[in-house]
Amino acid sequence: MAPATPARRHEDRTSGVIGLLNHFWLALLSDDRLREEAGLRYVSHMWDVQPYWYLWLAGCRGVYRLELSGAQEVSGYDWVAEFLVKYYPAEEEDFFQGLSFLEKVCRQSEIFKTRPASGGGCPCHGGPARSDGEPFADLRDGTGVPSAQQADGVPPEFFYAGRLLLAYRAGAGSLVRLKSQSSWRVLMTRDYGISDAEGHLLGILRNGERDRDYPGLAIVEPLYRHLVRGWRSFHQYPACHERRWQGEGVRFDCDGETLVPVPSGEIERVIRETLLAAGGGVTLPTLEDADIDGMK
Repeated sequence: MAPATPARRHEDRTSGVIGLLNHFWLALLSDDRLREEAGLRYVSHMWDVQPYWYLWLAGCRGVYRLELSGAQEVSGYDWVAEFLVKYYPAEEEDFFQGLSFLEKVCRQSEIFKTRPASGGGCPCHGGPARSDGEPFADLRDGTGVPSAQQADGVPPEFFYAGRLLLAYRAGAGSLVRLKSQSSWRVLMTRDYGISDAEGHLLGILRNGERDRDYPGLAIVEPLYRHLVRGWRSFHQYPACHERRWQGEGVRFDCDGETLVPVPSGEIERVIRETLLAAGGGVTLPTLEDADIDGMK
C-alpha cells in the first residue's frame, strides 16, 4: 500500500477532529452532569467552506461560532486543531455596542431573523419529536445565528473575537490554548461615508472615531473556560496545569479601504493555556508557538 500523502494525512486529521468533537458534544448533551459542568445549552454542527459549530452556552445571551480552520499532526500529539472564535451578541447585550457600524447593520438585518427548527435535535436542524415540552422555548424569539441560506453573505471577518487551539493525544492528555486581545479596536483615520447597495448613505464614520471596540478576551474566555471544564470531565483527566502570557496588543487604523496594524499600549494581547494530563506521571511536549515570542 502506498504511503499517505501530506494532503491525505491532513484530511484524516480533520476528520478525526470533527468526529471526536461531535462525539464530545453529544456525550455532554446526553449527560446532565457533564452538560451542566460545560455550561452547554445547545449545539448545531454546520458546514460551508469549513466545518463549524454554533454553541449556546449558559449565561451567554449571544451565540458562539467555533470554526475549524485547520488540523495537522504535530510531534507528540495525534493532532493539533485551530479554531476561529466568532460571537454573535444579542442586540441588547453590552458586547453589541463594540461591533463596527457594518457589523451592527448585519446583526440587525433579516439575515439574523431566524427561528429554531421544529422537533428536537439541534436548533438549526431539528430532529425527532420530543415529549418534554416545547423544544428550544428560550429561542422562540430567534436563534441568534444567521440564516443558513444567507450565512455566506456575512463577511468572514465579521464578529471575530479570537482563536482557540486544541491538541490531543489519545491516552495521554490534551492542551487547550486561547489567543485574543483585550479589545479588537479599529480607529478611523479619515471621514468615510457608508452606503447601501442602492447608493443610499447609511452613515459617516469620522476621523478619530472608533468604529470597532470588540472585547475579544472577555468574549472568548467563557467559551475557553467551559470547553476546558467539559473536555476534562469527558476524558476524566486528573491533572491540570495552567499558564498565561501577556504582551502589547495592536489596534487597526482604517481609512475606509485598508486596515493597518499599529502597536498599542492601551490594548493587551493575551494567551492562556491549560494542560490536561491523563495521569501525574504523563508528560506532554511543549507546543511551540511564534505568537508567544516577546510575551511575558
